[in-house]
Amino acid sequence: MNSRVEIARLEDAKGIFNALKQNLIEIRDVDDLSQKHRQKLEDEGFLRKEVDIKYYKELIEDPDIDVYVAKTDKEKIIGFASIHRKKFKIIKFRDVVGNLSFENEKSKDLLLNEKTEFAYLDQVSILPEYKRKEIGTILFQEALLKIKTPIVAFIVEKPIFNKASIYWHEHNGFEFSAISEGEYKGKNFKFQIFIHWNNKTKNKI
Repeated sequence: MNSRVEIARLEDAKGIFNALKQNLIEIRDVDDLSQKHRQKLEDEGFLRKEVDIKYYKELIEDPDIDVYVAKTDKEKIIGFASIHRKKFKIIKFRDVVGNLSFENEKSKDLLLNEKTEFAYLDQVSILPEYKRKEIGTILFQEALLKIKTPIVAFIVEKPIFNKASIYWHEHNGFEFSAISEGEYKGKNFKFQIFIHWNNKTKNKI
């Protein structure tokens, strides 16, 4: 399959939003899922951010956020990834952060130290028919070329376990580093926090 990766432009927002919608599950809908649908989401992955096209236009225009899109040779957007650079202390930018437990002091210092910079991998979403073709990995590897800090990612464990996301992050060099537990939209939640320490900075942390 011929495809290419590039930085998103404003006119790409519609295609990005379409790629998001294909994998979106709203937290309030979790209790109504059939066991079969729940299993499918766990195995194939999902996103949970309920936003609109305006949100992605704002991301594209933000100088501290990089949005990458994968396109076919016919200009169809088949996936995207959004990376927030220059982040400090996770409780400042994640509204879902609850009780935190850490695997080690290194992870704790990175995530809570207001002087330590990291990047945040917010979303990776691929159209269903293009999954399992390494598109997400290609997007991430392109982003990694520009990033000189560790990269943090949140993965839902409860109320529904995003197993596919765990596998993808581990495949791409992320390490399980912390857990956040609390309440979001009236439901108990648990997030696993993964960190890609990034070889360019591994010895500096």
